Amino acid sequence: MTERAQKLMDQVWHERNTWANTEQRLVAVIVRKALEHVKTLTASKLDNLTVLDKNDLIALSLELENLP
Repeated sequence: MTERAQKLMDQVWHERNTWANTEQRLVAVIVRKALEHVKTLTASKLDNLTVLDKNDLIALSLELENLP
């Protein structure tokens, strides 16, 4: 298990136990928290948009699958 996968899980469980008491809120929290743990790039040619690293998001999901 990676440190970032464990940190993400801890944050999601914390939010679930404090306010994410519906499926919609829990999914929203998972998406938001996952974005905080994924590598990003700045696309200056695209009006300084932030671009998510898709491969890193997939890697994070695989890390989560392998949590004990």
